[in-house]
Amino acid sequence: MTHPWIHGRLQLILTSLAVFIWGGAALAGNAPAQDQLFGEITGIVETHFFDPHRIKKGFPAIKEQYRPQILGASPEAIPRLVNAMLGELNASHTSYLTTDDPEYYYLAALFFRIPEIGALFPEKGVLYPTVGVFTQRVRGRVHVTCLLAGGVAEKAGILKGDEILSVNGKPFTPVAALRPLVGTDAVFEVRRKKATAPFSVTMQPVLMNPKEEMLAAQKASVRVMEKEGRRIGYIHIYSYAGEEYHKALRNALAWGPLKDADALIIDLRYGLGGAWPSYLNIFNRNIPVLEVIDREGNRNRVDTQWRKPAVYLVNGYTRSGKELLAFGAKKHGAPTVIGERTAGQSLAGRLFPLSNKALLYLAVQGCRIDGVDLEGAGVAPDIEVPFEVPYCGGQDAQLHKAAEYLLNQLKVL
Repeated sequence: MTHPWIHGRLQLILTSLAVFIWGGAALAGNAPAQDQLFGEITGIVETHFFDPHRIKKGFPAIKEQYRPQILGASPEAIPRLVNAMLGELNASHTSYLTTDDPEYYYLAALFFRIPEIGALFPEKGVLYPTVGVFTQRVRGRVHVTCLLAGGVAEKAGILKGDEILSVNGKPFTPVAALRPLVGTDAVFEVRRKKATAPFSVTMQPVLMNPKEEMLAAQKASVRVMEKEGRRIGYIHIYSYAGEEYHKALRNALAWGPLKDADALIIDLRYGLGGAWPSYLNIFNRNIPVLEVIDREGNRNRVDTQWRKPAVYLVNGYTRSGKELLAFGAKKHGAPTVIGERTAGQSLAGRLFPLSNKALLYLAVQGCRIDGVDLEGAGVAPDIEVPFEVPYCGGQDAQLHKAAEYLLNQLKVL
């Protein structure tokens, strides 16, 4: 799940957000309460979904199909059924989120300044239990697809591709399984290679604000790889939903370790979108270089632009605003886009709190870039590199290809 571009839209959200609050959680298994929740969700969809023609044409039949199922469902089945109903709309940025979903906290942290969202976290703000991993269920097994740099899991030696079998002997889930274990030594059973015996890793889940967690991980991800006598810089932007993430990138390029690199890899895989097309301006070579000279004649060159070879890494989890960057990079020839086709999730969403404390994330605007609709289509990379993450043992074929490509580019300069 990824967030749309929120910069400059907060006032619009504050003035147009329709919130349906009756107070108190819907009673589990209570048909009248579930009927109220069903009406609440469908009412928001009918009023705010970005395509009213799609709603008018198809949503009445969808409601008729799912209403009896949802009203008669167990509390555990409701999220699955509601999301199945919303899935019939074939739209990104549209889902029903509970407090057991990581995206609940990712999005709440972004929209926290909206009073109705902030009211859900009255004491310490948006915090969730985490060990710093993104996971994905692949063929029925939970695999680590991405590690947050500097996080608990990375420090404990977890690798991309690892299968998480259990935590303290119970099935692993990204939030619910970690919630009671915060601050304690939890034993994770992990399998690194297919059909091999698992091993144990002890980690302490922590409570963090996901927005701050992703910014800290972005800064911690910065490194320079020495290859064949050249220096290739790397930074992973896990979330682009806020100016602070782009500012951190610019600082790393202008003042930090990436300043003296010969080439650059910007990793846009996984996490949240939120980027604006104007962020491509860091590759604009027409902006002049500033030289500062003090009274002793000491000179300091200040260049806010990246003028050397660069790559965007993308895959099927590169979403929303990050896809706009990939589109613009391909159109203008810089940086080179390497990896797999992006997600094709380019609508703009809004977050609606519900009376049972769940959240409805709904596509409320369509988006086009230079007249092109990326929804459902995504962006194909300049250089395609398929990559099977499960059991990859921390190896990254797409990152390896990006480094190889940049070295070849440096040889011809």
